[in-house]
Amino acid sequence: MLLKKTELSVEEDNLRNKRKAGLVVGVFLLLSLPFLVGWTYPENLWQGLIGEAVGEGYNGIYAVACVYKNRLQKGLPLGCVALKRRDLDAFIKTQGKKYEIMAKEIIYKVFTQTNDITKGATHYENIERFGIPRWVKNMVRTVKIGKHTFYKEK
Repeated sequence: MLLKKTELSVEEDNLRNKRKAGLVVGVFLLLSLPFLVGWTYPENLWQGLIGEAVGEGYNGIYAVACVYKNRLQKGLPLGCVALKRRDLDAFIKTQGKKYEIMAKEIIYKVFTQTNDITKGATHYENIERFGIPRWVKNMVRTVKIGKHTFYKEK
């Protein structure tokens, strides 16, 4: 009877070790998933969203985040001009913590879900304020959200 208990213990240990190994692999894959499918983004992207689209409200910020995801997935540079602002930190402070929380939530949603409200846009511009840029001639307009008009390549 002692022998059977030992054999059973060895099998239980083997089963436990296999489960642990499977769990470790599963956790690794889950944590690696964003990197494996191109969902990586700069850590300070939330700041760029505030700098680029804080006046556009939730949908406008969400749309700009969609463009950044589309650009990164196509291997294009991020193109977030607001991240180069010298006064970006001060500007963000004047906007308040509410927008930081909102921008971070939007980034999480955009990079973990598939709802692209820009219809695949890789570019956008506030044409009411800055006019129609030259690069538009090689683009197709996809949608207008707030003051931003969104475009993708023909």
